[in-house]
Formats: sequence, structure tokens, C-alpha cells
Amino acid sequence: MSEALYEKAFEIRWADCDANQHMRHSAYSDLCAHTRIGFLTQIGMTPQWFKEKGIGPVLFKEQTEYFREVFLGEEVRVTVETGEPTGSKKSVCIVNKVYKPSGELAAQHQVVVGWMNVVKRKVVELPEKIRELYFVDEAIVKSSQASVETESA
Repeated sequence: MSEALYEKAFEIRWADCDANQHMRHSAYSDLCAHTRIGFLTQIGMTPQWFKEKGIGPVLFKEQTEYFREVFLGEEVRVTVETGEPTGSKKSVCIVNKVYKPSGELAAQHQVVVGWMNVVKRKVVELPEKIRELYFVDEAIVKSSQASVETESA
């Protein structure tokens, strides 16, 4: 289990719930996206930073596993954690965990994210801050070494 890099609390609103009287599936994604943006802002990747660099985050994959229901009025905690290495210098896996007030894990949301040049509309290498936080360069070296060892076996 990885340690949380960032955490944010939310009260579940009426608009977050569905006809089954629990939090709707897409609300999990919304809370997790909001938490990821808060994390990026905290590490200096503000909307102004993105504008100056001419890049923005883009999702390649998104999935959620649900473990416990979340209900109207409950306060949940959403974390940002590192996911498994993707093997690329152009993407990272980010894990969000949603915890109930009791501390029980309600859901795990996982995304694979890259950064896109907003003018050229092309995916670019990850910003240095993200490569460092997610140990991207180290993971690629380890992956390359494992491939060489497998081939020589």
C-alpha cells in the first residue's frame, strides 16, 4: 500500500446521489478528479503553470472498484497515491482511495494520465515534478533491466 501524497475531505451532496439513495458512480470520478487537481496545485502545477507551459493532463484509462456504499451527508476522505509504473515517460498511474467516516475503504479509483501539448495536440513527456514524485525514470530502468534478464534466461 502506498502512502497518500495528498488528501481532501468532501461532504456528499444531494446532487452526488442517485435513485438508489447512495453516491452515484460518476460522483466518485468527479471527487477523485477534483482531489487530483488539488494535489497538482499543491505541488506548484497551478492553472497558471499549465497555461505558461502550454500543457494539460489527459486521461488514457479510468476505472473504479466499489467496496462500500456512501450516503447523502457522509463526509468522505479522498487520497492521491502512486500507482503501478506504466513503463513510459509519457504516463503515470494515479490511485485515489475514497474512505468512509469510519475509515473503511469505500472505493478505489485508478487513472492512467499523460500530459498533452495543448497547441500541437500531442502527448509529451511527463513534467519533471511528476517524474520525480512517481519515480518514473527509476521504474523504466528497472523494467528495462528485468527485460534484459528475462531475454538472457
